[in-house]
Amino acid sequence: MMKKLFLSLLCMTITLYAFSQSYNQEKVALTNFLVRMYKAEPFEGVKVVSDYENNYLLSVVLVADNGQSETARNRIAQVKSQRQTSQYLGGLISSQSETIIRTTEKVKEEKTIEEITDIIKENSIGFTKAMEVLTVIDASDHQKCYMFYRKVEEMKE
Repeated sequence: MMKKLFLSLLCMTITLYAFSQSYNQEKVALTNFLVRMYKAEPFEGVKVVSDYENNYLLSVVLVADNGQSETARNRIAQVKSQRQTSQYLGGLISSQSETIIRTTEKVKEEKTIEEITDIIKENSIGFTKAMEVLTVIDASDHQKCYMFYRKVEEMKE
């Protein structure tokens, strides 16, 4: 009885381990492929990319790297990606986004305090399912390239 229980637990563990490795390897292979594709011919926008088994909706966004915090750049990239994806899917009628980033320095108790305020306003009609950040690479001297993706169940005809 104990032997059967041990063998069944061992089989389940090996099966789960094998499936968990498969997803990560797929994502790494997809990342490497898309980075090579981008470096060969840089682009910005939305594309449907196919590998052997799956179709992916890819949104590529460039964000200026001019001293902002990483959090501010990530939020700007997310808003841009949502707008591009909504436009591509045809659900967007009206879009407006505004980004204001203020940096001020204050001296308080002999310490310099830096305040960054990030105000992003987005007005749109439409819905975009969650897009996951695939990778972030350096596009040029002062720009970061954000690649967002999601798996597409059916291709647009």
